[in-house]
Amino acid sequence: MLQQFNLVVSQDLTSTSHVQGRTFVGGNAVAQDFVQKPAHVAASNYAGVTVLGNMSGNNNDAHVDALGLYVGGSTNKVIVNKGDAYVGGSATGGGFSDNTWVNGAATDVNQNGAFHAATSNRHINNPLAAETSTMLTNKAAATSTDFGQVMTGLSTQLSTLKGTKDATVSIDTATHSKVTFSGTANSSGLLVFDLTGDTDSSIFSSKITDFYFNLTGATTVIFNTDDKNLTLNANFQNAESNGSKFIWNFAGAESVTVGRTFGGQVLVAGGTFSNINGANVEGGVYAQNVNEYGQIHIQAFTGTIPAAVPEADTYAMLLAGLGIVGFIGRRRQKAAAAR
Repeated sequence: MLQQFNLVVSQDLTSTSHVQGRTFVGGNAVAQDFVQKPAHVAASNYAGVTVLGNMSGNNNDAHVDALGLYVGGSTNKVIVNKGDAYVGGSATGGGFSDNTWVNGAATDVNQNGAFHAATSNRHINNPLAAETSTMLTNKAAATSTDFGQVMTGLSTQLSTLKGTKDATVSIDTATHSKVTFSGTANSSGLLVFDLTGDTDSSIFSSKITDFYFNLTGATTVIFNTDDKNLTLNANFQNAESNGSKFIWNFAGAESVTVGRTFGGQVLVAGGTFSNINGANVEGGVYAQNVNEYGQIHIQAFTGTIPAAVPEADTYAMLLAGLGIVGFIGRRRQKAAAAR
């Protein structure tokens, strides 16, 4: 998920800006522009944009610039500039440049490639006899994965990670407005910040104006929080260069809002993420609902997701299980020797 998609929304998306990479929306999308940098998008069986519900433009037309479109419901004012398009319902307005299959009625739709619709108020110059192999692949992928469960599982897994021993978060004593994250990664390049309790509410506050990072040897940096509602309007040091190795795990959050450029993969599995006032995200966004009023840029995750660490009780059960297996093994060896 973190490599294939720039934006994953398990429910609904509202957007007035653009997404550079691939997008998945499990509900409805009211949006503007997608797949602006197809050369930087990882290969996938998913279309450039997948929407399981309905898709429409926000005031103006919604544009899919490359890699095609799959919509399970209907479209309204959607333009696909490049790539095969499949619409499970009806299509109204907009246009399609390549092979297009509309299951329902097409009304005032511009057709520049081979086209199929159950009915159309415009003449179909180049009829498409059957869905293409690309459409079939995109369709199969679209409903193959419950991304809500994937996000929740990832968030839960990351939440089990304990904070790195010397990872510190400090707020300057002069203005109480600058936060510095410091720490040295382990031998695997992992650095974990535990921001739960009172820490996240003090960092994500209206008083904070700047985030700084002093990270040694880190290739994967996890930030775990547990507040339900968080808002940040701070300047973010090196958002673009840090975006590919940071994961902000807003576990249990109902609402996360950023008002300045933010760096890293943003995970709000059970809540709404909003980037407002033109705030860009340098990294992927993975949330239940998204209000996008700034750009989402491709900074695909290059780190490594660490395995969840079993709790003490789990370790005890595991060791007990290994002991039983060892005992059975010894019994079998003795029995074999006796024979």
